[in-house]
Amino acid sequence: MSGAVVKIKIEGQERVEAALSGLARRAAHLRPTLADIGEYLMLAHQERFDVQESPEGEPWAPLSERYLARKKRNRDKILVLDDVLAGTLRYQTTASSLLFGTDRIYGATHQFGRDEAGIPARPFLGLSSSDEDEAARLILAHLAEA
Repeated sequence: MSGAVVKIKIEGQERVEAALSGLARRAAHLRPTLADIGEYLMLAHQERFDVQESPEGEPWAPLSERYLARKKRNRDKILVLDDVLAGTLRYQTTASSLLFGTDRIYGATHQFGRDEAGIPARPFLGLSSSDEDEAARLILAHLAEA
């Protein structure tokens, strides 16, 4: 080989390898951190119901006059009749995944809308940019412990 050569030698290679191994072990077992994110999302989504807006900060579509005429309780609240839907939110974790949502069919109806029934989409599930930032912060904190 002719020309210039740059040689890099890592001092303390064992420490680097141990740190990378620790990082790989932590990355393979994210369940506790994903549970922390799930708990955070429970709070964030409850706040969303309180302020009645989507993850993007958009207000939910107002209730129709026809529905308001027959709604007896919580007339000033959208997606709240008996205060059940927000209470059905749950999360499940594995070592590498987090599922968050509701098992109620009408949850999907409100999330995506149902044109034939005149129900507009009122997205309540999802992550805002600040939710994404918090999730990333929690994951990085977990990995930093390696």
